[in-house]
Amino acid sequence: MKQVLAWLVLLSWVVVPAQAFANYASFFVVYEDHVYELSSETVEEVGEKLGEVTEYADRAEFYSGNFSNAYEVGTAYYEIPGVDPSEKIAVEESPGVYIVGKRSVEFSAQGVQESQLSTQSIGSIFSFIVLGLIGLFLFRRISFRKNNKKEEDLEA
Repeated sequence: MKQVLAWLVLLSWVVVPAQAFANYASFFVVYEDHVYELSSETVEEVGEKLGEVTEYADRAEFYSGNFSNAYEVGTAYYEIPGVDPSEKIAVEESPGVYIVGKRSVEFSAQGVQESQLSTQSIGSIFSFIVLGLIGLFLFRRISFRKNNKKEEDLEA
């Protein structure tokens, strides 16, 4: 029974989806199918409202439309006077405070997942593998000891 339980634990470690370890490396918004990475740069004046966050996503999943991993649904996007929105936009962080988002890549679910995996995610996956190997080692060691004990009992 213990062997079955041990195998189930090991198997569950193996089949845990890598998605659980996905973590964005930066905050961003998606506007018109492009990712705008947010910076600490602010602007005081904004132009016309361009749109707003329609979906919030804090995991590497696919959403369509204007979404963000940092801001709630309804957060507004604005143009920055004198700046082409295909380069930068302003995101309203709080009333009267606007953060600059710089256009980086065209949005695709796979592209965002691949480009946004952080060092922390890689560390989590590495930890997962190390724990799995330790578990496998301990399981094999316990099984080996049980088999040796059974052989000694049979010889006696």
